[in-house]
Order: sequence, then structure tokens, then C-alpha cells
Amino acid sequence: MPHSHSQSPTPIFERQALQQGYRFVAGVDEVGRGPLAGPVAAGAVVLGPDLEAPWLARLRDSKALTPRARQRLAPQVQQECLAWSCGWATVTEIDTLGIVAATRLAMRRAAEGLSISPDLLLVDGRPIGDLGRAARFLVRGDATCPSIAAASIVAKVARDSLMEELDGRYPGYGFARNKGYGTGQHLAALQSLGPCPEHRRSFRPLRLSLDGLLARAAEGAYLDEVEASMTDSRVGLGRHGEALARQHLERQGYQILQANYRCPEGEMDLVARQGDQTVFVEVRTRRGESFGKPEESITPAKKARLLAVAQRYLADQGDTPWRVDVIALELDRRGRLLRLEHYENAVWQE
Repeated sequence: MPHSHSQSPTPIFERQALQQGYRFVAGVDEVGRGPLAGPVAAGAVVLGPDLEAPWLARLRDSKALTPRARQRLAPQVQQECLAWSCGWATVTEIDTLGIVAATRLAMRRAAEGLSISPDLLLVDGRPIGDLGRAARFLVRGDATCPSIAAASIVAKVARDSLMEELDGRYPGYGFARNKGYGTGQHLAALQSLGPCPEHRRSFRPLRLSLDGLLARAAEGAYLDEVEASMTDSRVGLGRHGEALARQHLERQGYQILQANYRCPEGEMDLVARQGDQTVFVEVRTRRGESFGKPEESITPAKKARLLAVAQRYLADQGDTPWRVDVIALELDRRGRLLRLEHYENAVWQE
């Protein structure tokens, strides 16, 4: 619960830095390290020279403020400060780099995005590594340092707004309410819906809930939640098949880089790495005995789209070997796996 009675931070560290010859001092704080979904955000704020401005007394750590108070303060911070910025690290970067490195990346981007280049960063928390310029790390800095408190408010309002937008794009998980954190309702939605592209698949609660579900399904256990997600739902059937395909690849030693990669050219179900080769995977899931060869369902138009998506993904990767595979799964009507075929290089380049 917010604590409106908490003491306002005082600009001791800002004044000290200015007295030491630093011209522009930016407070930096992150929001969103702990959620199961959504990016991590970092705010950076350079306060003006008037460290006695009346509105500064209303600043608090963003967690100690009500949503309404944050909504009122954020625009005032942005209007009254010398410079402000938000930096982000995506879910893919979190899963690839780890949350600490991704948080550091978001902080660096926030500092680099300021219209005034700061000489010193005052950063909330314990040391997190090189941020590209001089930095002092302050434990509980968001509660004691006004520039850090301002940064936390700006970042919190920006991230909350994004999660509300994602709630409309990916309904059912309650992102507008839980902001991606692992509430009971959120975990229950994960079990029934599976993850969406904004879920951090490297986070332990997500791995445990999904791995437990997949292991039981692969063993042929009857799962009400699996059957419910698949009944009369091509989306649910596809999600279940993609999860089983992912489990198959991981057991074979593949490293999963991304799931449900989207770009203007289309979507790729899975992107993985095997040795030095990038492997793009189209997953085809069907019920019953009428299976057919998966290559037969890859029309020339679909082939062209898959190759275009792969090439878009590789545009920034340089000259690296790659291929497009197809994984075909046959499930019974209760979602139990009957057959899995992995066709390597099934969608080839001319």
C-alpha cells in the first residue's frame, strides 16, 4: 500500500555533487525488474538549479505514492526539470541478457536519451555495472534523493501506461491491473492461455508453471486446462503445439532465442540456435489421424513469408548460417501428444 506520510527526499547528494564541480546531475531509477511480463523501464531526470522549488517537497519513491498522485506528479516533473528521459529493455533482451544486464541497458539508454548530457548519475540501489559515465549508487536512493524519486515516478507512469496498452493487445492476463507481476490471477491465466509474446520466459515462475504443464501433457496426463484451452480453439491448439515443440527443441540441446517473433513480413513461431546456426521453426499442430506431410501445408506464399521473416530477423545479425525447419505434431482430442516429426531445412532457399 502507498505510504503518503513518508518523508520527502532532500537534495543532499545533488548539492554535494554540484559543490564538487559536477554541472548536470541526473537521478536514475528502474521500474519493472520483478514482473513476469513486459519490458523493464528506467527513468532519468536532471533537476533544475532551484533545489528548493515547492513541488519538490511532494516527490516520493513512486511505490510510496498512489497511482493518482503519480499521474499528477509525472507531468509536473517533465515540465519543471531541465531534462528527462525513459529508457527501455525489451522482453527479448531480458531473456537473452538476464534481468541485471537488461536493467543496466535500460538505464544507459535513459541517460543517453537526455537532452542534456549529465556529468554524474545518482542511481537507486546497489552497483549494477558500467553505465557509460560517472555514477554513484545509493541504496534507498528513491526515498532519499529527489532526482532519483523523480526518475522513479516518470518511469513508473510510463511503464504502467504501456502495460495498460498491452492489456488490450493481449487480453486475459490482467496486465492493466497487475502490470505484469505474478499475481494469482496472472498465474492462473498463464496455465490456461499459455504465455504471450510479452512474457519473460526466462523467469523461474513462468518456467515452472509452463514446464509442469508441458511435462504432464507430454506424459499423457489428462489436463482439464489443456483440453479447455484447445476445445474449439485453433489458437489454443496452436499454442499448445508450440509449447511442446519448444520443449522438444530444448531437450535436443537447442537454445530458444525467441517465441512468436513478429515483424512487418509476418510471424515465426520459434527462433532457436543450434551451434553457430540460427534455426527458424514453423510449428504445425493437428488433431486426429488425418495428418499428411507438413511440407504439403507450406504453400509457395507461406514459404515466401517465412523466408522474408527469417531475413528480417537476420538483417542485424550479419552473415550467419541459418535454416527454416518445420515441426509437425499430432495430438488426440484431449491434447495428448501422439506423434512429433521434426523436419530440418523443410523451407529452403531457392
